[in-house]
Amino acid sequence: MKRFISIVILTLFSAVTIYAQTQFTTDAPAQVIAGQRFRVVYTLTNGDGENIQVPEFTGLDVLYGPARSQSSQISIINGKTSSTKEESYTYTVVASKEGKYTIPSATITSKGKQYTSNQQTITVLPQDENLSSQGSSSQTTSQQVASNDDKTFARLVLSKTSVFEQEPILATIKIYTKAANIRSLDNAVFPSFEGFVVQDIPIQNPQIELEHYNGTNYQVVAIKQALLYPQRAGKITIDKGEFTVTVQVVRPMRGFFGMMQGYEDIEKSIYTQSVSVNVKSLPSGKPSSFANAVGSFTIKSSLNNTTPKANEAITYKLHISGKGNLKYIKDPEIAFPADFEVYDPKTDVDLKTTTSGVSGTRTIEYTIIPRSAGDFEIPAVEFSYFDLTSKSYKTISTQSYDLKVARGDNSQQGTMVDFTNKEDLKVLAKDIRYIKNGDFKLFKEATAIYGSLSYWIWYIVPTLIFILYIIVNLKQTQLNSNTQLLKTRKANKIATKRLKMASKYLKTYNKDMFYAEVLKAMWGYISDKLTIPISELSRENVSQELRTYGASEELVSRIINILDLCEFAQYAPSQGNDVMDRDYQEAIRVIGEMENVVKNK
Repeated sequence: MKRFISIVILTLFSAVTIYAQTQFTTDAPAQVIAGQRFRVVYTLTNGDGENIQVPEFTGLDVLYGPARSQSSQISIINGKTSSTKEESYTYTVVASKEGKYTIPSATITSKGKQYTSNQQTITVLPQDENLSSQGSSSQTTSQQVASNDDKTFARLVLSKTSVFEQEPILATIKIYTKAANIRSLDNAVFPSFEGFVVQDIPIQNPQIELEHYNGTNYQVVAIKQALLYPQRAGKITIDKGEFTVTVQVVRPMRGFFGMMQGYEDIEKSIYTQSVSVNVKSLPSGKPSSFANAVGSFTIKSSLNNTTPKANEAITYKLHISGKGNLKYIKDPEIAFPADFEVYDPKTDVDLKTTTSGVSGTRTIEYTIIPRSAGDFEIPAVEFSYFDLTSKSYKTISTQSYDLKVARGDNSQQGTMVDFTNKEDLKVLAKDIRYIKNGDFKLFKEATAIYGSLSYWIWYIVPTLIFILYIIVNLKQTQLNSNTQLLKTRKANKIATKRLKMASKYLKTYNKDMFYAEVLKAMWGYISDKLTIPISELSRENVSQELRTYGASEELVSRIINILDLCEFAQYAPSQGNDVMDRDYQEAIRVIGEMENVVKNK
């Protein structure tokens, strides 16, 4: 009976097991040092491999391999069981000369189907200049020096130091170390980049890589990347950045069995060097349609209706696409017909920021209303930019549009018909309508004032206003005498003033002062609104008081979350403009929603 139950359980278990797709991949380090052994691993996932074919490793020497190994893993998520099986074929390889090499694709057969792995490029760096390169002993020496030397420093690396105005520069701040490990980064003060507009490039998962610098190989990690757009011509100097880094180094230690190696954490202050950039003015002869655009662009337009009626709204759009300073260019000027009413345009910028630059589309949407019937033309729009490839100005243009505007309905706003019905009177941004020609005078019949409605209104209304003034004044005096109630009523106004100050720091990208002002605004608002002294504020009593006040759990969680974000951001590495703007908008929203709770109460 037990055996039967076991078979049933195994059958049910296998019935819900999900096998993932079969894959064949290549894995190798991105950088290695000449003479250093490394592994190239070909892995078959969820398959039964046979007849593996690996081409020759050009420029690399294979010491061992392939060493075959197998592993499997079973996981249960939401009642579903998934099984992963891996077969690995490992080659131990050494590169004797520096350069770039390609790890070739391999093929393998599984269940009658052939799979091909990916290729991978590795960079072989030269050995340290102060080390010999004689076989494996050289490798051992290199590893020992790398572990014992605690040399650590920072660098600001610019992609170029001679550019035109508005030409982007890729700036990367890197930390170099010969220590065993980088433990933490604290008190980061990044360069101010005065004279540049900064477009941050988020670094999602910082990776430690090898880099050969000044004859020595270091472990390197990039902590900040940004595109810099110079805003003025001349020599611009980027000031130093300052960081506190904790690194782990190897130290000899005396143990029970003699001298041993141990690890020690060392805190160091490091600085980036100041760097000067030569910014050249854009050449003379700028076209009249130059929009401060630098890069490579295209432009097109669209019109949703070429045969509208008078007083009917239509939409005209410009689409500027390409690579360059799209976020900072000026919108082109359009010569719409004089009889058209034009509303302020709506501009939408969709950008993608990478280390190679900023690309995307800038869409400018106009709502226009023709106010009279007839034939009109929206002329072609010219757009000029400075092309960095040819170092010259280029002018591109859109198509022009011919519009046939039909007579609108008499019922439409802005159109009137006279009583003779001889012709329509069209109102073109004027409020004068001819009713009757010639001189004439109008007279009003005289009436007695005493005892009329106006007579009594002149007595009653001032009396009512005086009584209302006394009531309001007494009530205001009572409110002003209640200091605590006055603070509660003015909590929103005080918080708004502090948030306005934070918005100024947001525009200048002053992260520390920005988050300090937002935090003051939030704590001050909560203290005044809940009548809790600032010295007694804590997350626990704030949460409890907010719930008692009537705030929802979701609102309480968001308020506590924005407090945590502001406190953390003051000590975290610099955030992007988009992250700071998001936190600013969230602070405004939670205060507004709390005000709604107060009004409902």
